[in-house]
Amino acid sequence: MEAKQPGAPAAGGSGIGGMGNEIPAVPSWFIFVRYAQIVLTFVVFICSCVALAQVKGWFIGWGAGFSLFTSIYTGIFLAGVLLVPKFAPQYYFKWFCLGGEAFAVLWWLISFAGLATWASALSVWSDYSGTLYDGAFKTAYGACAAGAAFGAFNWIAFCVTLVFYALGCHRHRVGKSGWNGGVEAGGASLGPIGVQQTGASQPGYDPAPEPVGYGYQGQPQQYPTVPTPAPSQPYQQ
Repeated sequence: MEAKQPGAPAAGGSGIGGMGNEIPAVPSWFIFVRYAQIVLTFVVFICSCVALAQVKGWFIGWGAGFSLFTSIYTGIFLAGVLLVPKFAPQYYFKWFCLGGEAFAVLWWLISFAGLATWASALSVWSDYSGTLYDGAFKTAYGACAAGAAFGAFNWIAFCVTLVFYALGCHRHRVGKSGWNGGVEAGGASLGPIGVQQTGASQPGYDPAPEPVGYGYQGQPQQYPTVPTPAPSQPYQQ
């Protein structure tokens, strides 16, 4: 499933700068929207197949044809985002999934608009068609109209998942790429005298010499007391 605790990387994820294959955190209801997308995609796939079969594909053109392509693409995409994290997490890449989500939004917008356009055209054409194709055109019209309605709901569902998946990716990227002292967290650079720095603050170095009268590590040092000599007496004969 895509819902995973934040900050828990998948197997093989680097997590540096949020560019690894960690699964971003999404709301708990996110998976139910995925299930709705599966059902809606299957319904539109059936509607497209019925419309194409009734009129042999020569009239409705790209309306049902493009929705058929979109349904197949969506089925492959949903299978990937739901099954790969569970069975092959090393092949999961969240930025690729984000791009696939964006393409799904675009394809479904074109698909339900095309189905609605050809449903309108079929409703007009069925009034002037002969008795031989009248029933076929009406069936194709119903299939295109139903596909357009379900496709519109699926487009809205993908808009929702795109927004929340993108927010999850953004939060993960921000949480993984912080700057500390000009060095990115998780990065490494060579400091003075070849000392490796990882962004953590290094202990300061005081170049000033220790004051006189202090020994090792600045601790006071006790010196032996030397008696002060008495003043010399004049020599008496």
